[in-house]
Amino acid sequence: MRVRPILVAAATAAATAVSMAAPAQAAPVPVVENLVGPLSFSVDGGSIVVAQSFAGKLSQFQLNGTGSKDLLVRNPKIDIGAVEAAGPGTLFSVTGKTPSGVKFAQLALLAANGKKTTWANLRTFEVQKNPDHATSYGFRDLSSSCAAKVPNQVGGKPYKGKVDSHPYASARINKGAALVADAGGNDLLRATKTGKTSVVAIFPAQPLKITKAIAQGLHVPTCTVGHKYYFEAVPTDVEVRGHHAYVTTLPGGPEDPSLGARGKVYRVNLRTGHVKLLAKHFLGATGVAVSPAGKVYVAELFGNRISTIAHGKRKTVLSTPGPAAIEWHNGQLFFTSNSLTPPGSILRWTP
Repeated sequence: MRVRPILVAAATAAATAVSMAAPAQAAPVPVVENLVGPLSFSVDGGSIVVAQSFAGKLSQFQLNGTGSKDLLVRNPKIDIGAVEAAGPGTLFSVTGKTPSGVKFAQLALLAANGKKTTWANLRTFEVQKNPDHATSYGFRDLSSSCAAKVPNQVGGKPYKGKVDSHPYASARINKGAALVADAGGNDLLRATKTGKTSVVAIFPAQPLKITKAIAQGLHVPTCTVGHKYYFEAVPTDVEVRGHHAYVTTLPGGPEDPSLGARGKVYRVNLRTGHVKLLAKHFLGATGVAVSPAGKVYVAELFGNRISTIAHGKRKTVLSTPGPAAIEWHNGQLFFTSNSLTPPGSILRWTP
């Protein structure tokens, strides 16, 4: 059951997800409206840079939402994401295929003068190294007779991590290096402007115990009940505070609420590479922001909410339709809304 690209997830899932009640709070203020798939953005240097993923655009606005300018326009079939505008210049990713069908995934830099250069060829690194090649996904312990009954689209036999790269978020760690959350590779990478790429962390497979209800929903035989299916981790965002990186993950496979709230938040020690689970039970954890005091905020795309983590538990702080990305800036949270169902928007909220 391979990971579904986030960009083609059913938009109706965001609309039908259950929204948890949140405490009373001041209403968020719209800043930028009429966006087409705002799945990644960055607030830095007095401006907002947002990837309109369904339109193939990288756009810039002032902090008050004025001064709209398209920095880059590509074929909408080419995914633009992983925006990091901390500078110098703006980092972003491009993922897709050439006209001849050759896959590519790159981290690029758009300089202040408009010049675009390649920062790192992440697809090339994935092809050469495939960091999660030793991780076993899928069912690990079914009998051969039971495995043969599992539909091919799910798969009854385990499989090792395959060559797949889809950079989904980036974060600067200094002027010459950045972290990249690769949703296809299931890892956190370090990429330098000289093109050198290395592995910071590989995220563990995500086990789900099959119940009778889940077996019926996935259309798998009853002999799978009681066994675990190990989904891919699918990291979706990364935020850096000190020597730690905070990373959100989706479960590979169904990203909607059908199998429950399975998103997680990890903290990675950038000095040692140690990966620690901070909290789980998020419904579509696609964005993370961290305040200077260390408070973690999570955008739950299919939960229609923004949450924090308190004593290792998820806690709703704001209900909003389809938030995909979230940023902390000068004591406020900026976040996208209606990210899968245009027109999308960016809002500002004081927690």
